[in-house]
Amino acid sequence: MKVGDIMTRDVVTAGPDTGVEAIARMMLERHIGAVPIVDSERRLVGILSDHDILRHPPKDSPRAWWLRLFDERAVCLEEIATAKHRVARDVMARRVTTVSDDTPVGILGSLMRRRKLKHVPVLHKGKLVGMVSRADLLHALMKSCETV
Repeated sequence: MKVGDIMTRDVVTAGPDTGVEAIARMMLERHIGAVPIVDSERRLVGILSDHDILRHPPKDSPRAWWLRLFDERAVCLEEIATAKHRVARDVMARRVTTVSDDTPVGILGSLMRRRKLKHVPVLHKGKLVGMVSRADLLHALMKSCETV
């Protein structure tokens, strides 16, 4: 079985200048955890996950500095709220692990486990053609167990 057999083909994407607030709304409405960021030719330039939105609050928040005295990783809700004024290119992960649509599912599973990935963009000839998640992998596993 290949990645192309299990991937989601109708992928929600955004451009690098799309606002983080708009992307967060897409994620909530579609019940997805990540959005590939693509250029006008569907070439992948990054990925923005719910984790990225929450871990990259603006550093200039006037009220949160004191929280970091106790915990340098502390995130203030005010900071998260102000992150919505940023655009994808400010927050997205630029180094993205990808697979091709003809990658065997077993290799994908090992890759996702080793790198602790939840979402992996699928490329064909350098362009985004799909997305695969842990749920897609689990569905494939369950389907293969049913046929045995």
